[in-house]
Amino acid sequence: MNINEMEALIGEAVRDADLRPEEIPAIDLYLDQITSLVSEKRRDASPMFEDRVLTKTMINNYSKDGLLSPIKGKKYSKEQILQMLLVYEMKNTLSIGEIKRILQNVYALPEYDAQMLEGIYRRYLDIKESERENTCGVVRGFMEQTALDAEDDADFFTLLLGLAAMSSYLKNTVQILLENRYPDLNAEKTREEQEKKEEEKRRKAAQKAEAKRQKIQKEKEAKANDTVEGEKL
Repeated sequence: MNINEMEALIGEAVRDADLRPEEIPAIDLYLDQITSLVSEKRRDASPMFEDRVLTKTMINNYSKDGLLSPIKGKKYSKEQILQMLLVYEMKNTLSIGEIKRILQNVYALPEYDAQMLEGIYRRYLDIKESERENTCGVVRGFMEQTALDAEDDADFFTLLLGLAAMSSYLKNTVQILLENRYPDLNAEKTREEQEKKEEEKRRKAAQKAEAKRQKIQKEKEAKANDTVEGEKL
């Protein structure tokens, strides 16, 4: 695989398609209308994104998990559609629990409203577009820095390992930043309870060991006394 072929593949790998806010109707929509709207937009994306659909089941689960603002009736507002699109984007990297922590903290901001969310979504799409344009350059720069040749099988394998490591580190970075800003209080409580259980377990084990030690000591003392008494006789 030469560099031109590789860059063409990378171009396909980053050619997804996102709904712009202006492409979402201002009126409330039913689930079928939302999934059709997203599916229609996905047709502009690379074939590798064909199976990454937003389904009615997914949207219902987002709502049940508290990732969307409360639904009134059977229709969803533009704000709620933007919320589900952001959840859909984040779930490729983060767990539903992690996404919920982010969104709950954002929704709780005093300045949060539909306009703020739309502004965040627009900026996010602009950043994504920049990342699409820069991805080939990042990979090319990585190869030049590490002197890897994509046409050499050993170098190609090393390239895949290096890019996988880079992806893993970026995911870890997202998670550690999230944990620092929005700690998982439930996990912290669970961890504290587990530590208490472990401490109690260690305490009981120490008591048991001490009781056994004392028992052995008493048996030794009793045996020694019996020996002394026998010698006297």
